[in-house]
Amino acid sequence: MNLIPTVFFIFFMFCSGQVFAQQSSLQRFLNGERLTYSTADNPKAKGIQMSFDYPSSWGGADGRRPNTLYQVTSEKGAGMELCNLVIKDLNLPPGSKITAQDIEELFDLKGIKDFVPPGSRFIASKRTTIDGQPGAWVQFSQDTDRAGISLQMVWLTYLIYYDRRIISFNCSVGDSGDKPRELVQQRFNAALPLFQQIANSIIIQSKWREKKSVFN
Repeated sequence: MNLIPTVFFIFFMFCSGQVFAQQSSLQRFLNGERLTYSTADNPKAKGIQMSFDYPSSWGGADGRRPNTLYQVTSEKGAGMELCNLVIKDLNLPPGSKITAQDIEELFDLKGIKDFVPPGSRFIASKRTTIDGQPGAWVQFSQDTDRAGISLQMVWLTYLIYYDRRIISFNCSVGDSGDKPRELVQQRFNAALPLFQQIANSIIIQSKWREKKSVFN
């Protein structure tokens, strides 16, 4: 008995179901079924007030690491699609000024690769802006092993410069390490339009309230 057609059919149906679920979540998000997270009064925000929207079907929780403010996860917190918000200081010398050339170097290909975790596989990157601030996105894949549990993940990180700090908005899709790598990538591709819409909802309220220039 040839099992290849059966296995292919199961694989195809699973992938189709994942794509449909992501399309459904995206459509609901675009229709306004969303929640908003704000960094207001969060000491980890380092004085930056900003916000982003996420699907109302996702669950949110405060970040457990020092610079992670908040994480949202699909399926009311039980899914394998997530986004989190991280804000870090650039550790610049006191009184130093950021120039346009500094921004260029920060977000050129060499600078972007410095933000990719060691051992990860760089996939692609490109310059962009978020709420008018200079930035870039980078996509990479990562295999991890924590407490004997192997995971493979595909990440999309948005890097935004604001007020001598780097804002990282990180979105990923993950699955167990024994799954076909192509399956995880396909799930990421299905989730990508939703990740892009979530990132597009980012507003840096501090920028408009304080009216700082790009190079502050």
